[in-house]
Amino acid sequence: MKAVIRIGVVILVILLIGFYSGPSFQENDILENESFTTETGRNSQDDNIPAYTDSLTRPKSGVSVYVGRSADEFKQEWGEPDRIDPGKFGQSWMVYKDEDYYLLAAIKDQKISAIFAMGAGVDSSPYYSGQPVDEIYRFTMITTEIFVEDGDESYQFELSEQDLHSRLLVPYDDLYAQLLIDSATNRLMGVYYMDKETLISQRPYDEAADDQSASEPEPDLPQNLDEVNRASEEQLFDMVNFIRNENGLEELERNEEASNAAREYSISMDLEKTNAEAEIETEESSSLEQRLAEVNKTYESAAENTAYQFDIAPSVVHAWMNSPEHRNTILDEKYTHTGLGVYGLYYTQNFLEIKPSENEAAFEPDQEKAD
Repeated sequence: MKAVIRIGVVILVILLIGFYSGPSFQENDILENESFTTETGRNSQDDNIPAYTDSLTRPKSGVSVYVGRSADEFKQEWGEPDRIDPGKFGQSWMVYKDEDYYLLAAIKDQKISAIFAMGAGVDSSPYYSGQPVDEIYRFTMITTEIFVEDGDESYQFELSEQDLHSRLLVPYDDLYAQLLIDSATNRLMGVYYMDKETLISQRPYDEAADDQSASEPEPDLPQNLDEVNRASEEQLFDMVNFIRNENGLEELERNEEASNAAREYSISMDLEKTNAEAEIETEESSSLEQRLAEVNKTYESAAENTAYQFDIAPSVVHAWMNSPEHRNTILDEKYTHTGLGVYGLYYTQNFLEIKPSENEAAFEPDQEKAD
């Protein structure tokens, strides 16, 4: 009898150890860009929609002066980029990284069509990274409607109440500045300068149209979609680590198994949406624990951020940083590794807390060679 009791106690202890020592998982809700789901349309000049006439004079200094200039002229000032990423809308991105800045310059037809800048090391005049929102409001012309003319077409972009607190749009002469604000700190996170064509192509805001039957044409998917997806993953990785550095946190290291899981999940979300539109039944989504089954390292905890219907990586990171749950995951000091997966308009980032002993074991072969 005593032996049976002892066996029962041992089994109970093993179960309790397994329960308390197993990894914890946090799956944050998918963050959707709501401007994509709003009725959109275009108006001809006959609709008598007035063009916006009170645009500001373009800045005479800072990176924005290069929008519209040649890529060679930009490189004369900034040097050769760390890499060049393929992008959507016929653009490619020159990527510049440093401890105090992160800079993306879009090239189309050998000219700079857009620039995204974050960090104190970039002159984003008349704005600067970390600038208080109150200061921006004092000298910036704020409007809820922006009218843009392009040949025979006119576009009316409408900013929501949320946009006015997190992503303002400021019109200049043939230039538009999207101010990406961190609503948790009420400070400027980054500035996205773009030309008229880029604004119309990406359409980051709701549109108003008198002709509700007008429809927005589907954008052409790039033939090199896989390369564009991988480039978006690189940019997400760069920016999340840049933000962690700014907040005094260690950078995340890559985990390839977690990246594979993230890519598969982005693909499955896209397939699920396609099947739903075609009224085809789809299998129930797997859990984060199931998706990370292939990770071959022991980890203490895991989390996942997802996003949908964003065209560029900076918009994804900005949206995550303005969602408390996603923000807390990015800024959680316990996470050490990450995996990223992008498929079309779906973005997934996995976070892992891996034991230091596992990290040290991974370096043992290199240390032996050094000895």
